[in-house]
Amino acid sequence: MLRVLEGAAAGAFMASSWADLYRRDSQATPYQSPSWLTGWAHQLPPTSRLVVALCEGPARQVLAAVPLVRDRAGTRLRTVALSAPMGEYVRAVGPAAEDPQVAEAFAGYLEGLASDGQHVEMAGLPADSALAGHLRSSGPASAGRWHTSVTDCAEISLPLAYEEMSRSTRRDHKRRQRAWDELAQRRKVTYQRTRDSDELFTAYAVLARLHARRWAGHAPPAGSPHAPGAPHWPAVLECCGANVAFVATLAVDDEIVAAQLCLTRHRRAYSVVPAIDPLHKDSAPGHALLRHLAQDLSRAGYEYLDLGRTVPGQHAYKDQYRPRWSKTVSAVSAPMACLEVPDELARPTAEPV
Repeated sequence: MLRVLEGAAAGAFMASSWADLYRRDSQATPYQSPSWLTGWAHQLPPTSRLVVALCEGPARQVLAAVPLVRDRAGTRLRTVALSAPMGEYVRAVGPAAEDPQVAEAFAGYLEGLASDGQHVEMAGLPADSALAGHLRSSGPASAGRWHTSVTDCAEISLPLAYEEMSRSTRRDHKRRQRAWDELAQRRKVTYQRTRDSDELFTAYAVLARLHARRWAGHAPPAGSPHAPGAPHWPAVLECCGANVAFVATLAVDDEIVAAQLCLTRHRRAYSVVPAIDPLHKDSAPGHALLRHLAQDLSRAGYEYLDLGRTVPGQHAYKDQYRPRWSKTVSAVSAPMACLEVPDELARPTAEPV
């Protein structure tokens, strides 16, 4: 049975029950964590309303839930996933989130909203998830209702297996490493990963300044996230804390030249927002930071580093780390020609440096 909570009722459910659903779902990512979602729910403007769709079993036990946001764009209602586009992976959460019948119930609810004339967008659904499968295989009654597109995602296994890379890729890694080794002989090169909330907020402020400096005077490439210096990001990180989020940094003579915000769950880390100092771009500080980060995470027991969505122009950069490629699906409830997709729904990406 499907039940829908809105406004205060939805907020109360997230405060009281979401942590248990998240704990019981081994496939959920930190983008489904209660701290991440609550942080973004607190940023909703007055014109938006929090919505939680629940699928319940015979005894009214919650099998899975989907957090959504409903707002009014002009004269039209719009429903999108909570935390989109900052949350790179969007999925139902709960012990039965991947049950075909549960996914069918959620898909039916979203189809009903679209039938009522709402603009519905679910961007970032893992392509192999049950919900994505239902939305991509809608029956004749909803033919033409969904426009779907896919985005590549990259995940690297830890520790990095350099010996399994191609000869040319190993050569490129060694060349960059040699350059940084030589730099370290002349100057102080320091890698750090934040361990507590104070370090997290301090490092994030630097990341925001680097990002702003990197794109000063011109727009980031299509698919980039909100500027990380916007006030809602620190507020979300305050909810997440050091147990969910960290910032890794690389500094030369105590001046940070590259930074990367990541989220974690179990033995996986997820890259969210990277930034570099444009004055050091020629020395590939992003690659140098990633090498340090991969080694650090391996020693800490992590098994994977997710590099996130990949827009055109980034594949060659990520390919150098032998990633496992997967896809996410964006399902939009109208033919593309009829849509006016707001800028804030642009997909986030990791910067190739």
